[in-house]
Amino acid sequence: MAKFFLRNPGFELGDRDWSKGTGWAIAKDIATARTGSWRAVFTGSAADNIDSAVFAIRPGLKVSASSWIDGSVATAGTGILRLRYEDLDNTFISDSSSTGIAFGSVYSQEILTDIVAPDRAKFVLVRVIITTPNGSTWRVDDFDLSGSIIETIPATAKIQSHTLVPARTIGMFDPLIGTDKFTEFNAGMSDKWGGMFTFIPLHPSDDLGELLGFLERLGRIERFFAFDPDRLVPKNGIVNNMTVGAVTTQGTNRIPVKTGPVSSTALVVGDYIEVKDQYFQLQRDLEIGPEGTGEAIVWPTVRSTFANGEDIITDNPKMVARVTSEVPRRSDHDKWTQLSMSWEEA
Repeated sequence: MAKFFLRNPGFELGDRDWSKGTGWAIAKDIATARTGSWRAVFTGSAADNIDSAVFAIRPGLKVSASSWIDGSVATAGTGILRLRYEDLDNTFISDSSSTGIAFGSVYSQEILTDIVAPDRAKFVLVRVIITTPNGSTWRVDDFDLSGSIIETIPATAKIQSHTLVPARTIGMFDPLIGTDKFTEFNAGMSDKWGGMFTFIPLHPSDDLGELLGFLERLGRIERFFAFDPDRLVPKNGIVNNMTVGAVTTQGTNRIPVKTGPVSSTALVVGDYIEVKDQYFQLQRDLEIGPEGTGEAIVWPTVRSTFANGEDIITDNPKMVARVTSEVPRRSDHDKWTQLSMSWEEA
């Protein structure tokens, strides 16, 4: 699976890419940086945190994080590393915390290993918080975040043109997440798909640098969500607010849906949906009636009971794919203005 890549993990790009609470600053100071010449510093008198950007996550995925925290000149407080999980609406679900570094300690690494994302988790961020401080100085440097996830194409790019064609037939479908998670994905799927996307910036002021970095780190090994631009469902297939329409028991391949987009085809054959910690592929179009209800016919069957009202996450595009080509690109005045890529369903 593709790995998380923190932006500016050691602050060497300067004061950017991090959300700073009261008392936090990012500044250059070679003498007090653990590596390089930049670090974050906290001098607040009330507990507050510094946060990374938010990353997409799914329930059941494992995430690991680390950071180096220096309390050598602090006279109060504890430095704690956390992973914060939020739902589709960015509402807090839960967090996981490290043991913590006591004041007086030199740079020490706090680590969280293989933390499992909770039910309903849609987003995760990495955070350091200094608790019970007194205004004395704490320093933080060299974050890291890793984990298994299928990535989505950056939203700053849009497709200018595309092709989508059947590729070779396969007899096995790899489990999406780990050997233990989707053991039922073993009966084989029929036709794979392949395609080519040509991207331009979503807005004239945008640059395709984020997309280029995304494709280069995926290479031809890691996987991402591809999608069919001809579909009526928006990019990434977002359909808000759909939930399970009644208690759904183990073994069924029919999931009742409610509060969907009224009188529409919400998703089409081949799309993925996720309920709790299980992925499913739709075997028929998901059509929503005038009452906002419908029925998802899915494969494989449900492995555990779903409660009435359980969230259905439907922003998974049509296919899990891998890049199969180099990335031709065009620039204009030091901005990437067009990228092309070929891909094939994985």
